[in-house]
Amino acid sequence: MTTIVKPRKIVSTAGTTREFIRILKRMSGAGPADVLAVRLIIEPQAAAAVVSSASGADLKFIREAHDAAMAAPDLASFEHWDGELHSRIYSATRNELLISLNNLLADIRTRTPWIRLKQRVITDDKRREYCAHHAAIVDAIARRNADQASDAMHMHISVIIDDLFPK
Repeated sequence: MTTIVKPRKIVSTAGTTREFIRILKRMSGAGPADVLAVRLIIEPQAAAAVVSSASGADLKFIREAHDAAMAAPDLASFEHWDGELHSRIYSATRNELLISLNNLLADIRTRTPWIRLKQRVITDDKRREYCAHHAAIVDAIARRNADQASDAMHMHISVIIDDLFPK
């Protein structure tokens, strides 16, 4: 005898729109250390994911942001193109949740506590070092080497953490 199983009705436990807005407000108030900790978890995996999802046009777009960051005449321009580089990597994953998370993190990175911290720490030498990191990330992605892309991104974010929050 075959038993007929009725499909269960799935009920969301995510809560109301008001609860979601409260969560977003708490997230947007996260400090630099919290944001960097999340980036260290997520961005190496995003860089690895891009290896299999990026088109030739995506790779060109990513490289253009890297080139612009290298040519940036000042910290504000560098920060813009640095953010663009990371955003373009996320966009090339084609994962809407990752892209949205990056947009939230990018918004937090433009707030006053971040800007003040970066102005105190990021020198011209540091900018050149970060551009060298970016070159390694972009090259690994272009060579379609997921492990190297992930490792290069992990190292990059780790160095930023050490620079902004020395032990």
